[in-house]
Amino acid sequence: MRSILFILALLSLVLSAQASETESKSTVSIVLLAEPKLPSARQFQQELASRLAGRLKITGVEHEDADAIALRVGEAIVLVRLVPKPAPEALIKDLCVNAWYWRQACEATSGHRAQAVVGVMQSSLDALDTRLLLTDAVSAVMNDNAIASYWLASLQSRDAFLRKSAKISREEPPIWLWVNFRITNDAEKGFSLSTSGMDQLGLNEIEAKDVNRSGREVFPLLLGMAQYLASKGPVIKDGETIGDSPQLNIRVHQGKSYWRDGLNVYRVTWPK
Repeated sequence: MRSILFILALLSLVLSAQASETESKSTVSIVLLAEPKLPSARQFQQELASRLAGRLKITGVEHEDADAIALRVGEAIVLVRLVPKPAPEALIKDLCVNAWYWRQACEATSGHRAQAVVGVMQSSLDALDTRLLLTDAVSAVMNDNAIASYWLASLQSRDAFLRKSAKISREEPPIWLWVNFRITNDAEKGFSLSTSGMDQLGLNEIEAKDVNRSGREVFPLLLGMAQYLASKGPVIKDGETIGDSPQLNIRVHQGKSYWRDGLNVYRVTWPK
């Protein structure tokens, strides 16, 4: 029991260090709540067990009360802790203004009154399976009281998270829930994109700069590339082509980041 209480306290410390290096290195996600209330331990366990069917089994209940739940899943511990206060206003503003895929993000998240910290600790699973487990745990928290969640810098509405996490596997990891895709579109220079979160899977971030193509052409390709790398590992070699045909000459080079000093990334280029 003492170790579980220590881990629950650690989750609170992680939350207090939001947007810091401490959080970015933790297997933790935050759910924004309309009211300071968690699902019951029974509801959470039943929903998680349903999502894990055929993959993992819940093997024990380590802790449960109104403010915290801890379940043992295989050799990992899944924890949920209620924090009865809103997230920092500056953090939520930064997340929502960059959620270009969710126009109502700032309005929807402005009314949240509490948070649920969801984490996976002491996991013997690899990075991919640990994140699949965390995805299922976040989904199991998202009852009608949930508004949204954020995983590092990726803010998702409740409906979007549940939809994108409905069918997940190692072959089809829900990369958009784990990785933030920041984009700009300059009328003269073109479309640019950078990811944040690929490093949590032991992979280089992905960047494309000043691409003279539409976002509808560029974004799905790079999203698919991120998902492929998450599933298969760093299998794309320097100079290889991606896309439906090598004749398109869309190439991936490993090199320095355009925007982040000292960071090696996958730089994706289109022919001029």
